[in-house]
Amino acid sequence: MRLFIPITLIAVSAWASDVDAGRLVVDMADHWVRVPGEVRRIGCLEVLCYEKLFLLGASDRVAMMVRTNAPWMRETNPAVDGIQQLSSDPSLEELVRQHVDVVFRTLGYPAPGKIELLAKLGVPVLVSQTMGTDSIDSVEAFVESRNRMVRLFGHVLGAPYEERAEEWCAYHDRQVARVRARVDAIPPDQRARVYYVRGPQANHTQGRGSNTFWYGTIAGADMVVRNRALVGRGELSMESLLEWDPIVIIVGRQYSKSLVTRDPRWQPITAVKTGRVYELPEGVFYWDGSSEGVLLMLYLAKTLYPERFTDLDLRKEIREYYARFYHHALSDQAIDRMLQGQGPDGQRHNEMGN
Repeated sequence: MRLFIPITLIAVSAWASDVDAGRLVVDMADHWVRVPGEVRRIGCLEVLCYEKLFLLGASDRVAMMVRTNAPWMRETNPAVDGIQQLSSDPSLEELVRQHVDVVFRTLGYPAPGKIELLAKLGVPVLVSQTMGTDSIDSVEAFVESRNRMVRLFGHVLGAPYEERAEEWCAYHDRQVARVRARVDAIPPDQRARVYYVRGPQANHTQGRGSNTFWYGTIAGADMVVRNRALVGRGELSMESLLEWDPIVIIVGRQYSKSLVTRDPRWQPITAVKTGRVYELPEGVFYWDGSSEGVLLMLYLAKTLYPERFTDLDLRKEIREYYARFYHHALSDQAIDRMLQGQGPDGQRHNEMGN
């Protein structure tokens, strides 16, 4: 069967063929993909793409991105409002009109047919997010997967972005080692039982392919979702949650802890009875998915075992992280609000329900 390609796409195919031979990189799905020697315009068709590029100092190369309402994204980079925001899968014509050099996507999105057409037009497509599908079975494998995600963007962009990616990976490794040195010896039966509310409903959570599961585990938590064979997002029964009885509940995605505290079904759970339901800080993207998961790990370690982390200053860590990797100076008020789980306006809200 012959594929019909509009004239506008044929014109862009000729434009794409003029790009230099480039270089080969391996994406997160282990595909070898040839990318241009200079990547100037990027189509972010997965939500973690923008924050990785911002982390590496390349957000000015984002031509289009999936729309999010992460609370500190615009505060840290007002120029994001000049990037085309996507609420659905863009057409091929739109990708071509934007002259994108590469597209980053998640597994299963967009549809294979569109990926094939983009390849025919000389636009490389890379899988940069596999979260929710990862079959990770150890802390070491998880840490390496997060490093690999950041390195992929560095490899595609080339020097000096590769060096910036390595700087983040080295920081990440040091912080993981720092936390593990203090909590690895805690016996399994003495670890704090923790449940993460992903939202929009209180029984919606994340499974074993998530930041919350693995960074929580590194921080010494007994993540109660381990009792279910859940990898990506999913629902848990109220009966199971009552049985597992978490002693700490973390509410993410800018949802209110009232999802739990005002629901009478949750009242018998220890975390609710003792007032240990916390509204998770969020940043340039949500900590349950982004490279700021390293801050999630530090936050959980300090929250669960303050006696083991008396020297861990979360304010200092967040301030230095934003200055070092985002080149943004957070004010004292901003850090106060972030640690209280609020956005720049001092509120906590998620209008998108994502």
